[in-house]
Amino acid sequence: MANDVHISGSGRVASGNYNEIHISGSGRLEGPVWCQSCHVSGSCRDEGTLTVMDDFHCSGSFRSEGHVDCGEISVSGSAHINGNVAGREEIHVSGSLKCHSLYGGEVSISGGLNAERDVEAEEFHMSGGGEIKGLLNAEEVDICIGGITLGTALKIGQIGGSEIRIRRSKAGGLLGKLMGGKRLGSGIVEVGTIEGDDISLEAVKADVVRGRDVEIGEDCEIRRVEYSGELTVGTGAVVLEQVRI
Repeated sequence: MANDVHISGSGRVASGNYNEIHISGSGRLEGPVWCQSCHVSGSCRDEGTLTVMDDFHCSGSFRSEGHVDCGEISVSGSAHINGNVAGREEIHVSGSLKCHSLYGGEVSISGGLNAERDVEAEEFHMSGGGEIKGLLNAEEVDICIGGITLGTALKIGQIGGSEIRIRRSKAGGLLGKLMGGKRLGSGIVEVGTIEGDDISLEAVKADVVRGRDVEIGEDCEIRRVEYSGELTVGTGAVVLEQVRI
């Protein structure tokens, strides 16, 4: 039977197969590590690959030189992973995540995401900014640009999905009242191509938008829209070319 590992303070975990790994403080995973669950509170560096059958929770800082494959991933703080990240069920990030590619069931990002390649999920929800250099592919894509970001808040190579919604957050609380409920900042999402069934966009700059029912909202600048159902272009939106297919 696999052993449990508990580190309080600082310590190392040798390559091998474990049941539960708990790190409170500073830990280092040496070489490939397999475990049932892994909880980190503080900082952890993974020198190989990490495979967790159930849940991986990190509150603090996590850095990995290889791939991370888990059932469920929850990060509160920052995670820098040179390899791929896979969360077969759920991935929740409150803070920042940097990785090569990201694969998950339900992905929820609050903060920053930087992916060198692709992001694939069943559902993708994001509030924040960053960059996805490859393809973002999910059945449901919901992106909200928050804060007072100026310029490009999020840059994505391509987006594909069934339902795609990109919007800018509205001011809340006292600041929102002082501003008359207007939107914060002027951050935008830059995308090469967006393709889906139902598409609703706001504050998006894109080359091509292709879908069935397409809604182009304020602060959008789209070079070409191809649609087969209905197209709505709101006030303050710019569409250079409209093609019904």
